[in-house]
Amino acid sequence: MTLDEVLGSRLAVWGLGAEGRALVALARARGVEPLLVDDDPGPAARSPEVGPGAPVLLPRDVPWSAVDVVVRAPGVSRYRPELAAAEAAGVTVTTAMAVWLEDYADAPVVAVTGTKGKSTTAALAAAVLRAGGRTTDLLGNIGVPVLDTYGHPRAEAYVVEVSSYQSADVTTSPGVVVLTSLAPDHLDWHGGTEAYYRDKLRLVTAGPAAALAVSAGNPEAVARTADHPHRTFYGPEGRVRVRSDGWVDVDGTAVVDTATLRVPGRHNTWNLCGAVAGALLLTGEVPSPDAVAGAVAGFEGLPSRCHPLGTRDGRTYVDDALASNPFATAASVETFAGRPLTVIVGGADRGVDPGPLVDALCAHRPAASVVVLAPGRGHLVDRLVAGGLPAGAVQVADDLEAAVGLAAGVTPEGGVVLFSPAAPTPEGGGGYRRRSQRFAEAAGLAPSGS
Repeated sequence: MTLDEVLGSRLAVWGLGAEGRALVALARARGVEPLLVDDDPGPAARSPEVGPGAPVLLPRDVPWSAVDVVVRAPGVSRYRPELAAAEAAGVTVTTAMAVWLEDYADAPVVAVTGTKGKSTTAALAAAVLRAGGRTTDLLGNIGVPVLDTYGHPRAEAYVVEVSSYQSADVTTSPGVVVLTSLAPDHLDWHGGTEAYYRDKLRLVTAGPAAALAVSAGNPEAVARTADHPHRTFYGPEGRVRVRSDGWVDVDGTAVVDTATLRVPGRHNTWNLCGAVAGALLLTGEVPSPDAVAGAVAGFEGLPSRCHPLGTRDGRTYVDDALASNPFATAASVETFAGRPLTVIVGGADRGVDPGPLVDALCAHRPAASVVVLAPGRGHLVDRLVAGGLPAGAVQVADDLEAAVGLAAGVTPEGGVVLFSPAAPTPEGGGGYRRRSQRFAEAAGLAPSGS
């Protein structure tokens, strides 16, 4: 559905965060008053964008027979029983992302998705395109709602980060898709691993077949896109690859030395390759070495994504609070091979197998130490010890502040304290940004005034 079709229907907006409020504003600008729905209607009704006193319904109270279309917020699971009831009543379920991709089907769009690496790849892709002289909007899951583009002149390129929550209802594939990785995640939202992969890949499978760049370093992504007719590899091999000397090579042209990239880890060199591949597929041209070098020089990394905070008492503290699954934390652990390492892990248990993380921690040399946070710490401690970590190398802490103290006590000078939880923030934990702030404060490395 296009935005015009959505606003020409009896519309419900479920979820009044940034994206939902943006849609409400667009609707009201056209004289449409949508039905407002939220799981916590009190705060939503008090927000200035919604308007004081505006009626906001709980999902269970929505009269679906009076609705043609419901646009759900990304955090509202596609598999909620209320949405099943809505569809049974003939209601179309969609998202702002699906609507935007329909409206911008003929626009120059690079969509970036994957279990990890999306934000870094998207930010670098936008930087490469801008350095090459194109006006480029960076949108989507990275923080700017796609709906903000309506009513503005079209950019020369769009880079859009798309989460699995956003892609589950996509009906039109963009012209270029970059797939960074696939590993189990958000299983409670999707209802299982296969559903997660299916929803994630709808960005690719909705059609028409896009130009697709896939990380050759992720076997799951490679296997699940094997029948795609327009696939390009990047990373350890492919059209855009990291050579043995550390340079990124594009079709035989060396464009940048990865040693100049200020974010650590092999996975981030592959993210850079994905960004270059996205720009290549969008423009049909190899980005110039000057453009890529300029993009890399201006990129300091993103907060909460394997982001070094600084050094205190000879120990480097690294904030990776957004690593919400074992696969992401395992990649960050590998980044610090050869250095003494203590990893702080733990969060809400979403049923994801911690095996990749256990393997990475047990393989780390010198031997890693681990501090495990509640909840669910007993299960993870048992898995770590069973995997080969000495019992003395695994400690438990009741909160993040205590964990930082324990980590500092066992990490020698020259070592790294890595906060990479491998699980989502527990309910009531304030989200990953709040955890990042607490980690920085406990380490004594919070920016002044924060």
